[in-house]
Amino acid sequence: MDRTGEKGSITVFLSLICILFLALFCTVTESARVQGARAQTANIAGMGNFSVLGEFEKELLDQYEIFALDGGYGTGNFGTGKVNDRLKTFLLYNAEPEQNIFSVWCFDPWKLELEDSQIQKYALLTDEKGEPFFQQAVSFMKLNLGVEAINALIHHKEDVSQIESWQEEYEKRKKENEKNLSNAEREGERKLQELTSAATSNAGAAGETEALLPEQPDVGNPLEEIAKLRRRSILSIVTGNSELSSKSMNQWSVPSHGISKRGTMKVEKKNSGLTADLLFREYLLTYFPNYTDSEGDGCLDYQIEYIISGKAGDQKNLKSTVNRLLLLREGMNYLYCVENAEMSTQAGALAITLTGFLGIPALTSATKHALLLAWAYGESLLDLRKLLAGGKVPLLKDGTSWTLTLENLGQLTQLLDSDTQTSGSGLAYKDYLRILLNMGSLSKQKMRALDLIQENLRKTGTTEKFKAENCIVGIETSTSWKIRPVFFSLAQAVTGVRGDDIMVTQNGGMVYE
Repeated sequence: MDRTGEKGSITVFLSLICILFLALFCTVTESARVQGARAQTANIAGMGNFSVLGEFEKELLDQYEIFALDGGYGTGNFGTGKVNDRLKTFLLYNAEPEQNIFSVWCFDPWKLELEDSQIQKYALLTDEKGEPFFQQAVSFMKLNLGVEAINALIHHKEDVSQIESWQEEYEKRKKENEKNLSNAEREGERKLQELTSAATSNAGAAGETEALLPEQPDVGNPLEEIAKLRRRSILSIVTGNSELSSKSMNQWSVPSHGISKRGTMKVEKKNSGLTADLLFREYLLTYFPNYTDSEGDGCLDYQIEYIISGKAGDQKNLKSTVNRLLLLREGMNYLYCVENAEMSTQAGALAITLTGFLGIPALTSATKHALLLAWAYGESLLDLRKLLAGGKVPLLKDGTSWTLTLENLGQLTQLLDSDTQTSGSGLAYKDYLRILLNMGSLSKQKMRALDLIQENLRKTGTTEKFKAENCIVGIETSTSWKIRPVFFSLAQAVTGVRGDDIMVTQNGGMVYE
């Protein structure tokens, strides 16, 4: 039916019904918008946390594969206020998009206002003696080492346990022999004095005393040569008087000598146990140089030696490390000498020659073991000389890898001066450092590694005020938001219910892993 031109009308009742439906629709829409706004506050808080930790120290990552935020932002002065200011900047940027987009078509349905933001808790790289540093280093090595390499490290750890057992046995035998030799030597001196007194009283004329004394052997005693070497600097002997680094660092400002800040947040320990310890030490060997590496531009040249020994200067660290390696090699070599029947027989024969005229079996036995100890010591000096020159020495020796004869023990000084051999098979110097690391304190190694990281980065122009204890590795934050009403005006006019602002609090956080 054509009703063109006719007037239309709507009843008051229908108008009221339409208004009520519109009010209901606006109320439902507002409710959905509020729920979306709540979710948006969580998203913005998460993006804010991510953005704050996204400003990690680039040099630390580039050089050591470690994520951390410099809490001082290059000033050297730590403060959570600076971090919170950056958090607010990122939160506001995402909460108020109209400030950043100049367009008439920009519509923000959430109408969020940031009321407050706080850094509730934070974790530092140096917390718990460097535990966050340890966790990141192990995680990185897990991603970059294959299963075969990890299995090889575990097998190597088993060797270290055996070495520690052998070394304990060696030190025990060495102390026992020193005590027995000292007692036997006193007994020998007393016996020699008695013989001399008896010969003097029985001498019929001047000059006959020596004839009445037992004939002493005209054989060089290699123990005297070893005694001279023990009085010399071990470092100069095994390095061949090579030029050594004179670098040192101020230890009063490094993490291992005390930190003034501690985090308030616990970091989950995802990596622990034997495998984690081995991977961390492999990380140290990968990222820190040692004596046999080319000279670098770090705070120290012998950095693995510093991690092992903890001295201020390169030479002191090298000396301490060399002494430990010497003791290790002495133990291994001595046990080989004792178990080798031919070498034990040679030492016994020479001991009889040197002391048999006194007729004191205890002195002869103690001298035999002293010769074996000296023989092992001499071989160990040659081993270290080879290792520091870039050669290799097997952990357990046999007849083909043993180099020093008992006859040459008395000329050991000349052999050391002329020895320049760098070949050989077995373990290199770095492999022996791995053994020392696995025998050392893990907590000390973590903090000493942080010492080196801090001092090395300070030599870089962009991080000259870097402090390891200022490095944040995790944060927990709390943000408060106000959600203003948008679609509640019609419902408010109809029902008389006021649409108040809604307050929302979001707690969150983030940790480098």
